[in-house]
Amino acid sequence: MTSETIWHITPTGKPAGVGPEGFIHASFTSQLAGTLALHFPDTASVHLLRLDPERLGARLVIEPSREDALFPHIYGVIEPGDILGHELVERGPNGHFDLTALRA
Repeated sequence: MTSETIWHITPTGKPAGVGPEGFIHASFTSQLAGTLALHFPDTASVHLLRLDPERLGARLVIEPSREDALFPHIYGVIEPGDILGHELVERGPNGHFDLTALRA
């Protein structure tokens, strides 16, 4: 399994359902800024749900996505026990989300 933290981004704090692609999107910490810029350009705040890759088990598949980069996808629902933590991040005055606390 991966050693990088896996996050699911949601505007509501509740996990999204399985999308038309057949999975739920997630991002590694290093991908968050790009995912937020692309998919949440006008959102003032988002909730980041830190996911447990061990608990996700076979539902977690790391596969090519945007620009052939490897992204975590969840094939099935995100259960409450899959969530290790929760962070609310807000867009700063510079127009970007401050993710520095996630990298510490």
